[in-house]
Amino acid sequence: MFDTNKVANNIKNARTKMNMTQMNLADEMGVSYQAVSNWERGNSMPDISKLPELCKILNISFEELVGERIPETDTVEKLLQDENADVTLEEMAQIGQLVKPEKIESKVNETIEKEEKIPFSVLVNLAPFMDKETLSKLAEKIVDIDVSKLCAIAPFLDKKSLDALVDKLLLTDGVNANKIVGLAPFLSKSALEKITEYLIRNGQANKIVALAPFMGKDMFSSLFKNMQFDISGESEVHFSNVNAELDDLDEEDVAELAFEALERGEDVEEYLDYMCEGDVAELAIKALEIDRDTEVFLDYMDENDVAKLAFKALELGKTIECYLDHMDEDDIKNLLLKSLKSR
Repeated sequence: MFDTNKVANNIKNARTKMNMTQMNLADEMGVSYQAVSNWERGNSMPDISKLPELCKILNISFEELVGERIPETDTVEKLLQDENADVTLEEMAQIGQLVKPEKIESKVNETIEKEEKIPFSVLVNLAPFMDKETLSKLAEKIVDIDVSKLCAIAPFLDKKSLDALVDKLLLTDGVNANKIVGLAPFLSKSALEKITEYLIRNGQANKIVALAPFMGKDMFSSLFKNMQFDISGESEVHFSNVNAELDDLDEEDVAELAFEALERGEDVEEYLDYMCEGDVAELAIKALEIDRDTEVFLDYMDENDVAKLAFKALELGKTIECYLDHMDEDDIKNLLLKSLKSR
């Protein structure tokens, strides 16, 4: 494709050499001042039908306008000689910024009827210059998908077309997990579920964390409940880094995750802000029973639950000093009396 910045500089330099203002050039070309301004800023390119006139006014050749002779130059020159010249869709894709959308659409429809498979590069090059309906038709014929480039054109595609391309992509081996996760903001729930299954199946379940903000509470909760945790293998999902995603879960689901994390020997403090006091108290009792530190729970519990925890600690023969600052005087007295009686 043409380097729009290089073309922009060449137009500006040729215009100033001719001692013309942007307004002068616009008047000569029969276009608006804003159009010329956009050409010279690299925001757009002149339509191919305007190129002969532009080159004549600026006294430069087409090759001087684009700055170099590249394969696309031949395609443009062919169309300049005959606007109905036979060019392939691949050739047109390389000069998409110069061709009117209706001409691109016509060529796409013609090619779709004739060809069973269309290179992915065609979709990438034409995406910014086509409407979503035409892109959708083209996407159905695409093969050999590059996930990196798919991320770049995702904003131009509708969900249905993008989902279909993801389906094709997931049939291949060795898909880069980091890159496919980048598609998440543009995908449907169904496609996200398929990506999740793909990541789990290919031992990359830890990448699922990046999908969480786009899943929705129901899907995210279901995933946690059905996930098979393998703490010895690479497929383990470390949820210790997903505080932000815990906002999407019900307190009950967070509690379930916390109990599972505790059983795996993981730190559970990050879950406590998202749990009700009753669940925190139960988690603290469980931690006490398996000889885990319980001080971290105390700031999240009311005095009555702390007292129950302290009495449980006493029964298990564990130290109780850490609980006293979180208990009322009556419970402390009762705890001390029980402590004396147990001696």
